[in-house]
Amino acid sequence: MVSISLFILGTLITTVISQECAPYTSSFNFSGYPANWKIPTSTVFNTDEFKQLNSSIDWTKVPNITPHKTVNGSIDQTGYSASDPDCWWTYNLCTTPKTAGINPDVTVCPEPGTWGLTYDDGPNCSHTVFYDFLKANNQKATMFFIGSNVQNLPNEAQRALADGHQICVHTWSHNYMTTLTNEEALAELYYTRKVIKYVMGITPLCWRPPFGDVDDRIRAIAQQLNLTTIIWDQDTNDWDEIPDGVETSAQIDANFQTFVNRGLNGTYNYSGTIVLEHELDNNTMSKAVEWYPKIKSAYKHVVPIASCLNITQPYLETNFTYPSFFEYINNDNGPTNYVQNTANNSPSPSAKSTSTAITSYNSLISMAVTPNILFLL
Repeated sequence: MVSISLFILGTLITTVISQECAPYTSSFNFSGYPANWKIPTSTVFNTDEFKQLNSSIDWTKVPNITPHKTVNGSIDQTGYSASDPDCWWTYNLCTTPKTAGINPDVTVCPEPGTWGLTYDDGPNCSHTVFYDFLKANNQKATMFFIGSNVQNLPNEAQRALADGHQICVHTWSHNYMTTLTNEEALAELYYTRKVIKYVMGITPLCWRPPFGDVDDRIRAIAQQLNLTTIIWDQDTNDWDEIPDGVETSAQIDANFQTFVNRGLNGTYNYSGTIVLEHELDNNTMSKAVEWYPKIKSAYKHVVPIASCLNITQPYLETNFTYPSFFEYINNDNGPTNYVQNTANNSPSPSAKSTSTAITSYNSLISMAVTPNILFLL
């Protein structure tokens, strides 16, 4: 019965694609943003808004690292030092910065046996059935949204927040961040967060670099915007399935099975994991639906990143509160009102954590707000 249901759901997702992907009009005015799906250019850099933003950055805290180049669509690593002086994730999966004053990347959930549920590249115009599935299972996730997609699909973006998912930044045009200039990287992050604020009314404090491509220069720029870098320690490679990629459906299934086995054999008994999945197309969303019950059976808890890190206020806006880890796991994977718009703008009481690791993570990602930057949002 389960396999039949999943087949039907996959068929529905495919059908919904043709129904929902037609352009539509909205009441939003997106003037003043970079060109859709394009790396920001001087057109943006010459505006008073960006000049004010740029002048508010303390560039002395950003390492002087030369941007990398791409060759045939891939980053050229020729000549880069084997010592990895820039903590370049693409080169050596480095997540602990080598430059003083830069926060480490978040790569795992500290709670034992916990699967940190994340989906990149949304919002997607065909995700209604997928979001319905998550809602039916009372499951929340962390969604890393591309700014251009939010601009194109504001209604879908709003639903993600309304359903209680945590929203993070995934850049404006989904390019390799270490190949960009300082201005380009700053604009990719800033305008993505600005369009999220405009459409959804929230200011995220987290981001994920496309392809994981980040180094100390990019981390420092993101940190100036109060954005915590969130990576992963398990990659399903769901994005690489044929016809868009080169891997077969069976190969993607094997990746998921490996991760499920790690949950079953106790690999994550002492800490949790953050897993990379995608809200990209029918293939990725169908795989997410298919493997979800197996993941739930293999891991003690499946939670969004905010809850796995015990962050009850993942946005600048204090009137949005999320459940702590303790609250989430004791409310059948999250209360109905997962995002609570409180009347008095005060944070909800924090429940006692089940892990001492939470304290260190809260210290790690707590950063002071920079007023002159936030004023622009």
